[in-house]
Amino acid sequence: MFHWREEYFKTLREVAAEAAAVPEWAEYATFCTEYEKGLRQQAFTTLDGLIHRLERAPFVERKRFLVWLLPRAEGRRGRRMLIPHPLQLRIVEPTLLEWTIVDPNSSEPHRWIGDEEHLRLAIKLDPVDDAARRKLVMRLLNKVGTDELPDRYTGSPEKDLEALKEADEILQAVSSPSDREELSSYVADERRLIEENLRRRRA
Repeated sequence: MFHWREEYFKTLREVAAEAAAVPEWAEYATFCTEYEKGLRQQAFTTLDGLIHRLERAPFVERKRFLVWLLPRAEGRRGRRMLIPHPLQLRIVEPTLLEWTIVDPNSSEPHRWIGDEEHLRLAIKLDPVDDAARRKLVMRLLNKVGTDELPDRYTGSPEKDLEALKEADEILQAVSSPSDREELSSYVADERRLIEENLRRRRA
């Protein structure tokens, strides 16, 4: 019944074990361990200490922490446990923005910021950044208003079909055939739902 919670706690244990191997991240390891044990208030007190220290740390130290943490949180159901709101707001976001200034030719911070504007810029800076391409395709798919079909269409067919067309174009440059095929199938499914809805309207 609560298998999803065990998955979250396993994530916390795994990441805590990795962080514990780096002395500078001992507080983060402790936070994960306390959180996993259900000591939420204590865990967030520990996290606040880490945040307070990182806010005063040099950019290179904060960047090093993010380069380690963000890939481990990416795509995991327990991402909000690994990067709670205070850490996101006070360390992750300002450090990523600073990164775009310190290294304006790097696509990586734009990819991690992850909105459409920054993902497009990431691809412009690094045309072979497949991770940014995949994330942008998913962003476009998430905009499509087919969630409540066949009962109700919440989007604009014209805008949604245009977004799917752009997603198809972006996919052509994804180097992994399996990723390209998987994402193309999602795009095709969304297009089919929209076209079926349009046919029902015209009938």
